Amino acid sequence: MTTISSISSSSSALSTTVSKQCSQLSDSTKAQLEALGITVTDGMTEAQAKQKIAEVQAQRQAQNQSQNQGGQSSSESEVLSNAKSLASQVGVSVSSDADVSEILDDIGAKLESMIQEAQGDQSKLSQISSYFSQLQSLDEQNDSIQSSQNSLYSAMNMVSTSNKIALGL
Repeated sequence: MTTISSISSSSSALSTTVSKQCSQLSDSTKAQLEALGITVTDGMTEAQAKQKIAEVQAQRQAQNQSQNQGGQSSSESEVLSNAKSLASQVGVSVSSDADVSEILDDIGAKLESMIQEAQGDQSKLSQISSYFSQLQSLDEQNDSIQSSQNSLYSAMNMVSTSNKIALGL
C-alpha cells in the first residue's frame, strides 16, 4: 500500500512539474504552435518551441517556393521580394520605390556586364547562368501577374459597361 501511495505522490509531483513547464510557454508561442499544428510536448521549453516553429515555417516556405516554381502563381509582393533578393545577390542597388519591371531590367543589364567581364571563366559563367535562370523565372512570374491583372481590369470594365447599359446611363 505504501508503494501505491508513493507512486501516486510521485505521479502528482510529476504532473505538477509538467504543467509548470508547459505553462512556461508564453501564450503567443502556444498560439503559434497550435496554428502550425504542432503539439505541445511535456517539458517543452520556450526555446524548443520557437525552434520547432522556425523549422515548420521554413519547411512550409520551402514547399511554397517549390510550388511557385512548379507553375503556381505568385503574388506581386513575393515576386518583388524575390527580385530584390536576386538584385542583392548580383550586386544591383534597388530603391525602395522601384517596381518589379525596373528591378528585373537592372538585373538583366548587370548580368550582361558580368558576362562581358567573365569571358572564359567557367565558374563565373555558371553562376551567371544560374542568376539568369532565376531572372527568367521572375520575369515569367511577373508577366503572368501583369496578364492576370489586365484580364481582371478588362472584366471589371465589361461589368461596368453592362451595368451602365442595364441602368440606361
